[in-house]
Amino acid sequence: MYKISSLLCGLLVLAVTQISQAQGNKGILPYSRVGLGETNEFTGNIRNFGMGGIGVSTPGFSHVNVLNPALVFYNSRVTYEMAVSGIVKNIANQSASQNTSNVSLGYLALAVPITKGWRSSVGFRPFSTVDYNTSSRSTIQNDPNNTPVLVGNSGEGNISEVFFSNGFKVYKGLTAGVGASYLFGVIDRNAYSIIDDGTNAGEYAVLNEKFNISGLTFNSGLAYRQALGKKVNMNIGGTYGFQSDLNYDSRTQLQRRALSDNSQIANTPIDSSRQQLTMPGFWQAGLSFDNNRTWVLAAELGTKKWTNYRGFNSQNLADNYRFGLGGEYTPDPTSMNSYFKRVTYRAGVKYAKAPVQINNQQINDVSLTAGLTLPLGTAPRPPEYNQSVLNLGVAIGQRGTTEGNLIRENYIRFMVGLSINNTWFIKPKLD
Repeated sequence: MYKISSLLCGLLVLAVTQISQAQGNKGILPYSRVGLGETNEFTGNIRNFGMGGIGVSTPGFSHVNVLNPALVFYNSRVTYEMAVSGIVKNIANQSASQNTSNVSLGYLALAVPITKGWRSSVGFRPFSTVDYNTSSRSTIQNDPNNTPVLVGNSGEGNISEVFFSNGFKVYKGLTAGVGASYLFGVIDRNAYSIIDDGTNAGEYAVLNEKFNISGLTFNSGLAYRQALGKKVNMNIGGTYGFQSDLNYDSRTQLQRRALSDNSQIANTPIDSSRQQLTMPGFWQAGLSFDNNRTWVLAAELGTKKWTNYRGFNSQNLADNYRFGLGGEYTPDPTSMNSYFKRVTYRAGVKYAKAPVQINNQQINDVSLTAGLTLPLGTAPRPPEYNQSVLNLGVAIGQRGTTEGNLIRENYIRFMVGLSINNTWFIKPKLD
């Protein structure tokens, strides 16, 4: 078992390494021109992903909860998780379409029990991604020769998040949590114009803006678990993220680049400054039911006030809303005779309004999700042994519309990950 877990973990690390080296500006996120790019808010871990993003009120010991710090308390054993995320999609407007795909790191997380009433977790995940490239053709104004010109905008970059959460037992079924995240990354934006005479010779001008961002954000959470009779438990959970200020260094320059190979010929600095941007607050709330053994049903909603964002690129922002409904089922977690009875099956649905509003129309995002947790091993193992599982998740959805000169994205998003649970510092027993 240990060898299998190590092999799978090594393969995922290798995949993440190769993925990170292969990333580039492909223009696959047309709506990432807005704000800080396309964010991964409310995504959660791979378990949450398979249940429609549900996780604020669903305690569990075998996965690290990254949505509600209060539920980290239920990680009574050392838990390590990692996942790779990918997407295949068709991007279309009213006149054209294209297919594209991408794979990247999903998240890394580690939860550790500190005391009987205190658990902590730390992790890393992408917070937002910028990757767009749009252009249009026209002619130079007041030019009698009607010389064609290609005018465009492009951007690339990432903001990453290192998070630290703590969950505490307050009283019986009541737990509370606090968390902090350090956000950091660089966003590069370009506006360019090219004389489109078909020769691919000469040079073109680019107005380049670079933003180097860093700072802390904070959040808190509560969760309450109450037995309803002998077979059903009710869980209520909520989180609140505080409005925070981040620092960013801004640099603007005018560049001349060669058409043949896009190499830089000259660079003229225009402006540089150090400023602050305001990250908006958010809240989430959820309700779930389970029998502490084989099934979970949950619903939750959340919002982030992106209209309170203050900083560069703040146009076309709207408040983000999302609603999720989902559940999971494990036929018999302790079955000795059937492996598939020990598999956990998940499904869900998610409806969200993305924080993007163009032409007075906010972008919708609707998806159906499913997932599996596959135990590694032929039989259940005692709690004092490593418990390793392979996690799979998939979402099929649509984002945006082709009406009103907008862009529609039909996508299949997937996640593949590994979870390892172990009990440390076991006291030896004498026969």
